[in-house]
Amino acid sequence: MADNSFRDLCSGPQRDRRNQWRIMLWTFLWACSFVAVTLGIKRQWLPFGGALTGVIATSLLGLATVHAYRRFLNETDELRRKIEVEALALAFGIGAFGGLSYWLLELSGAVPATGFVWIFLVMIVAHPVAVLIGLRRYS
Repeated sequence: MADNSFRDLCSGPQRDRRNQWRIMLWTFLWACSFVAVTLGIKRQWLPFGGALTGVIATSLLGLATVHAYRRFLNETDELRRKIEVEALALAFGIGAFGGLSYWLLELSGAVPATGFVWIFLVMIVAHPVAVLIGLRRYS
């Protein structure tokens, strides 16, 4: 029997598929903007005004992503909403527990300082993995 977990990721009513594509588009634009602005600031390619404009633009793309995701949650069915909320809770828990634990280890000198971005990356990866687990569990 074939595993159909990935098939369900963008299945469902046309409205859900459209909303999921919106989320992916806004997320991609936000990520590209974030990387571009980060590189521009770190390598000093952007003057202060350009960096400030880039940060504002990146923040607006982030807000658009959150709005698209909120719209998806409001318009999807109860089961998918449950799966998404469980995935969000797990991702937040991993980030909060892992981030605070790592911070304490860093303060104690047990591990090197890596920066917040790695904790955030773990949270970002944990969410879709948790969604796939939820889709598999409830299908």
